Amino acid sequence: MAEISQAGNDEGRPCLLCGSLEEPTVEHIIPQALWSRFGLDPDHDDLARFRTDLCLTHNQATSVLHQRSEMMDLIETGSPVTKKTLQHLGDWIVWITLLLSLARGRGVLGVEASRRLLLRRFDTHHAGTPKGVRVYAALVDDSVEPMDSEGTPYVLALKGDSRVLLNENGVPIGFSLREGPINASESIRLGRVVMLVGSSYSSGDDHDRRLDQAVARVGLKRIFPPEKTLPKMEPTPIRMAAISELFTVILHGADDSLMPEALRAFASRGEEPRDVAD
Repeated sequence: MAEISQAGNDEGRPCLLCGSLEEPTVEHIIPQALWSRFGLDPDHDDLARFRTDLCLTHNQATSVLHQRSEMMDLIETGSPVTKKTLQHLGDWIVWITLLLSLARGRGVLGVEASRRLLLRRFDTHHAGTPKGVRVYAALVDDSVEPMDSEGTPYVLALKGDSRVLLNENGVPIGFSLREGPINASESIRLGRVVMLVGSSYSSGDDHDRRLDQAVARVGLKRIFPPEKTLPKMEPTPIRMAAISELFTVILHGADDSLMPEALRAFASRGEEPRDVAD
C-alpha cells in the first residue's frame, strides 16, 4: 500500500519529479513503517528533510520500493543477510538517495540527472540500478567505539559532473570552471546499516577493484554490483565521518590514483580547472 498523506501539502506544491499540481501528496522518502520500527513519529518536524512533495501517481510509484519486509528487517535488526535482501537494499538505497538529493537540490549526480533517472525508473518502470553506480554497506556495531583513522581522501571524477570535460568518445580529458557536485559520494546510516553510493570514471583496468579496496578501509563491503559469493557481513564499528571523508571532488591534497590518467596528469602539474580542456 502506498504511504500517502495530504497533510503538509495543502497549498498544492508541485510534484518534485514532474512538476504537476494535480493530486498533491506528501511522500515519506524514508518509509513511515521504518521510522515506526525505530519508535519515531514519521511526521515529526525533525524528519521533515526526509519528506517531499509528489503527485499521487508518483507517490504510488515510488512507494512500491518500500514493500520489501525482509529488507526492512535487515535495516532494523541486521538480519537476514541474504542475496535477496542485499540486492533489494542496494537497489532501494540508490533510488532513495536520488530522491533525497533531488529534494534538497544538490547531490552527486546533480539535480537534472537525478530527475531524469527517477522519471525513467518510475514513469517507464525501467527496473534496475543506473549503470556505473556502486553501493557499499556495513552492519554497524555500536557496542565498540570505532578507532580514529586518518587517511588521505581519494579524489574521483564523477560521472554526470559537468566540470569533467569529455572527448567525442566520452573519455575525460580535462576540467572546466562550471559548478558541480560538492560531494563525491552519498552516505547514510539507517538502523543497523550504513551505505555509500557513488559512480565515477575509470582510472584504469583495475579501477573497480581499487575502489572496493579503498572503501574497505572504512569497513564497508560492496553489495552492488553483487559479488559472486555472498559478502560476509559482520557487525563492525563504523565512524561515519571516515565514510563521508573517504572521497572528494577537490584535487588539492587528495590521492589522485582513482582519477582517469589524463586528469591525473592535469592535476600533477598543479593546474587549476579552466574553461577549456587541457
